[in-house]
Amino acid sequence: MPSHGSIRALIARLAAFPATKTLGNPFADPRLAGNLELYLNYLASRPAPLALIGEAAGHRGCALTGMPFTSPETLRDCPNDFFATHRDRMFRQGDIFEMSGRYVWGVAGDHNVVPLLWNALPFHPHLPGQARSNRTPTNTELAQGEPFLTAMLELFTPHTIVAVGKKAEQSLHKLYPGLAFTTVRHPAMGGSTLFKAQMAGILNGLRG
Repeated sequence: MPSHGSIRALIARLAAFPATKTLGNPFADPRLAGNLELYLNYLASRPAPLALIGEAAGHRGCALTGMPFTSPETLRDCPNDFFATHRDRMFRQGDIFEMSGRYVWGVAGDHNVVPLLWNALPFHPHLPGQARSNRTPTNTELAQGEPFLTAMLELFTPHTIVAVGKKAEQSLHKLYPGLAFTTVRHPAMGGSTLFKAQMAGILNGLRG
C-alpha cells in the first residue's frame, strides 16, 4: 500500500509541472491538490481492485476539483463512502456537473466500489485563451503524462485496469506492452449506454 509520504511526493511533482497557454495544471492550486490527496489517502487504506484510466482532465471536472471524472456536483451529491466521509473537508467551487463523471461515479455507486480514477494526461488541455474548453491531448502531452500514470499504477497496483477510451488505451499499450487490461467506450459523445454495459460486465466479474 502507498504511504501518505509517497502520495504527498507524487502530488508535489504534479503541482510543480509548468502550465502553458494551452495546458492547465489544476494541482498548482493547493486546494485542488488537497482534494486529490484526501482521495488517494482514502484509497491507500484499502485494496485497489479497480483502476479506470481516462484521457485528460476536463474543464467541468478535474480542472475544478483536482479529481479525475469528478465535478463539483459529484463532490456535493455523490453518496459513496469516500464522499460521505470526506465531503466536509473538500474544496468545492460551484455546482457544475460533468456528464462523464456522472456516468463513471454512477456505475461505481451501482456496484458499491470506489475506484482509482486517473488520466493518461493528468493536466487540462484546452484551446488557446479558452481555459473553459477541452481539446484532445497531443502525443507529446500524453508522453508528458506517462511518468505520472506509471507512478500511480505502481503505487496502487490495481488488480483490474480499464482504459476509458482510445487515448488511455494508447498510453497503457505504450508503457506496458504486456499488460492485460480492458478498453471500454468513453461515456462522452453518445457512448454512455455502451460504457455502462461494459462496466457492469467488468464489475460483475470482480464480484464473482
